[in-house]
This record gives sequence, structure tokens and C-alpha cells, in this order.
Amino acid sequence: MSTNKPFRVRFWGIRGSIPAPGPDTARYGGNTTSLEVQCGDRVFAIDGGTGVRLFGNELLKRLPVDVTFLMTHLHWDHVQGFPFFTPFLVPGNSFTIYSGHHNGGNILNVLKQLMAQPAFPISIDAFRSDVQFRFLDAGDTLDFGDVQVKTMPLNHPGGVVGYRFEYGGKSFVHASDWEHPDDGSMDEAFIEFIRGCDVLSVDATYTQDEYDGKRGPPRRGWGHASHEAALAHAGRAGVKKTVLVHHEQSRPDDELDALAAKLFVGRDACFGVEGAAIDLL
Repeated sequence: MSTNKPFRVRFWGIRGSIPAPGPDTARYGGNTTSLEVQCGDRVFAIDGGTGVRLFGNELLKRLPVDVTFLMTHLHWDHVQGFPFFTPFLVPGNSFTIYSGHHNGGNILNVLKQLMAQPAFPISIDAFRSDVQFRFLDAGDTLDFGDVQVKTMPLNHPGGVVGYRFEYGGKSFVHASDWEHPDDGSMDEAFIEFIRGCDVLSVDATYTQDEYDGKRGPPRRGWGHASHEAALAHAGRAGVKKTVLVHHEQSRPDDELDALAAKLFVGRDACFGVEGAAIDLL
């Protein structure tokens, strides 16, 4: 299928675990996970980390808006920006938020807890937009007209949903908070899920030495990938362009530059940059 309508991915937050503002992270960005995916006239968002505040500021220029949120999971760094997402407070907007049943939790209850005394001054009763909540099982396929979104469960404590967008004959996969097998083997189900995609946005929090415990404590079982393993899986799957995201919170820009010079030779790959956009069509 061909279309002259946009298929664009914008990264509003690319950091993992906790926001990391400051001069050492100013170029790549310090906000936690938030992505915008535009497929024609339909706007999707992935996660509500602190980058979602910036996304919300952009949406205020487009009012009224209708946005579908797709949650990977409900860990703190992926939801902590929602209380500061101003469009929820504006009448006339519509939002549908999909999430899995993560450790028995759901996004509605998480929002109620985030926006409650004594931790926060206003509750979700302050929302003036139409905000609906939907639940999915990882493995479901969601159809939105000419946009198809496939899902799969990813390896992460408490569970994570990976998303594959198919639109206009192109494909984009977001797979944050994914950990590869720790014995050096390959995650074959993951390879099939990302196979041949045009753009892959994938967790790559650690260097291999960090993951193996040669630099600090071993990170096996923490639910995140090494740069090397993420690139190896993308290569096996024939991914066309790979964007490494969920940068370790203390990793400065200069270190990311040095890693890029070593890791990306001969590859169409890069580290995610806050505010950057990729056009698939």
C-alpha cells in the first residue's frame, strides 16, 4: 500500500530509569520515555515518561486533538510525566490509553495514585478531556483503520508490551525495556517480531561490560539490553534502521558519542535524540 500521508516517529524522551537533566545530557536529552507516532491523520503516543510534557506542549498548538496512547508497562519512568500532560486538562480533546495487565496493575489505578494527596495537589478529576482506558493482552493485534499495530510480550520484570506499527507499506517497532537472553543466545521470538522492519527503536541501556559485571555490578535480570546485543538482534532480523534508546541515566553525551563511533561503523544505526524525528514515508 502506498500513501502520501506522513508516517513519522518523534522522540520526546529517550532516557531510562530517571530523568537526567544537566549540561552532560543536553545534546541527547534527559527526559524519560515518550514517543509520538503519526500515521496519516492518526496520532499515537507511546508511554508517559517526563518527555510527555514536551509532547503535550506541542499538542496545545494543534487543539483539539485525538490521541491513542499505547503503554509498554507501568514502571515509574514510563508514567511519571502524565500528571504534567496539560492537554488532559483541556476540554474538547479525546484520549484513549491502552495498557496490559502489568503485575495485576492497570494504568487507571496508577494515574489515580500518581495524582493523589499527599504526593500531588490535584486528582484525575481535574481532567477535562475525554480520557478512555482500554486493556490488551500482549500478542493482540490492534486495527485502527489503515493502521495495524501488532504486539508481543517482552522480557522485563513485571512484563512489557512491544509494538509494531504497519502503515503505508512501512513498519516501525518500539521495544523498550527488553532484555535479551543472558547466556549469549538470541531471542528468536523477538527477532521474528522485528524482522524486516524499516525502523526499530530498541532498549540498549548498557554496554556489554556493564551487563556482564566487568564495570560495576552485573546487570543480568534487570530487564534491559546491552548495545551489542540489541544491534546483533537487529542485524539478524534484517532491520533497516536501528535507534538505540533508554539511555542509562548517568551516561553523558560525550560517552554516547564515543560509543557511537565504535558501535555504528557500517550500520544504519544511531542513539535516540530527544526531539528528533524520523520520516518513514
